Amino acid sequence: MLRREERQYHPFKHRSDKPGDQRQSFQIDRDRIIYSSAFRRLAQVTQVVTAQEGHVFHNRLTHSLKVAQVARRLSEKLIDEQPLIAEELGAVNPDVVEAAALAHDLGHPPFGHTAEEELDDCATKCGLIDGFEGNAQSFRILTRLAIHRTDYYGLNLTRATLNAVLKYPWLRSTNQQSKQWRKYSVYHQDRAAFNFVRPTEEQQQTIEASIMDFADDITYSVHDLEDFYLAGLIPLELLATEKDELARFVEEWLRELPDNQCAKAVQENPARFQNFLNATYNLRGQYRPGSFEQKAQIKRISSQLIQGYLQSVELSLEYSDRGYLKYDCAKEEELKFLQRIVWSYVISNPRLATQRYGQKKIIKTLFEIYLEAIERKDLSFIPARFVKEYLDLHEKTNDLEDIEQEKLRMAVDIVASLSEAEAVLKYRRLTGINQGSFLDYWE
Repeated sequence: MLRREERQYHPFKHRSDKPGDQRQSFQIDRDRIIYSSAFRRLAQVTQVVTAQEGHVFHNRLTHSLKVAQVARRLSEKLIDEQPLIAEELGAVNPDVVEAAALAHDLGHPPFGHTAEEELDDCATKCGLIDGFEGNAQSFRILTRLAIHRTDYYGLNLTRATLNAVLKYPWLRSTNQQSKQWRKYSVYHQDRAAFNFVRPTEEQQQTIEASIMDFADDITYSVHDLEDFYLAGLIPLELLATEKDELARFVEEWLRELPDNQCAKAVQENPARFQNFLNATYNLRGQYRPGSFEQKAQIKRISSQLIQGYLQSVELSLEYSDRGYLKYDCAKEEELKFLQRIVWSYVISNPRLATQRYGQKKIIKTLFEIYLEAIERKDLSFIPARFVKEYLDLHEKTNDLEDIEQEKLRMAVDIVASLSEAEAVLKYRRLTGINQGSFLDYWE
């Protein structure tokens, strides 16, 4: 039987490398993630809109902290309410769930999903077999790129924590029409680490991964809506009171996703969802935008929503679309409804189109520059933290095709590792827009 506490390197030092350390193995995992530079970087990575905006929006760091808090509370609730089922599913450990939640977005590149798509496009066009995906990059950071000790790569986490990070526990499919082409958690170059975590071909989330995944959905659904409603970008009052506005919203949704079941549910019973918005957000209340009363009201509502969603799930021995979680269908529809509101009024807003265009150009240009530097063996261009990886490149394999794949992956790793401020600074300097100073720190 596989030991949950076993680590990829030094497997029998499963408690601590230091005598007298009172922490359990999974607590060490959590602490290593929090102290990693990859985790700190998330403060400068977009959640929905850039951190440079004047309004205080969530970034990837604050989002990850909230996901971790919600995930831990949900795991504690499920253990308390269903201890026998939790044990039968292979144990549910709050430290594992929290650690996985803290790590789940480490792989997001600068500028969020816009850059994720652009980086994947650049990589696949150059011949990288499995391109780029944020979840797979998170696993790669934990097992390969993060720096912790000189005698191994990665953070050397336990098997249980690494397993809980795998939201999509498979490699990229060759079928571009399948879900496994769009979403996956492992690159081919990280197959050895994946085989350590799960030696079998099983493609199901662990229960701890299911809890983390659900906590992620709850958290961004609630706090993204909170952010943009307070910023005046989401007209909840119109959606809740004007039938025409809700009808237009649903028509656009179905035009993009004709088979979406939640959209059809809203179309069939619009009054139910308008009542949900009115009852939840108390939109008939007289609160001046930006006032103490309005902000306090929104905080109370967000708390109530999160508690409601936490109470709506329970453990199940049968695997379904929420893994080993059984959910309330009405609550699930409400959650997807809130997610779509943010998508419709913010994420797909044409005002973000010009920003996205510029962000894509930055990502594409940096990828090309770093790939060229790697090809011509120019170590002055390669960030210092990647030099050892570069020097080790030819020691890992003599296969020319494998070496080319590793070079492409390194260019992806470098760009994906940048904060947004770093990406803009390097782009300006490398393209001559702003030459900077000789005395500027340059990594």
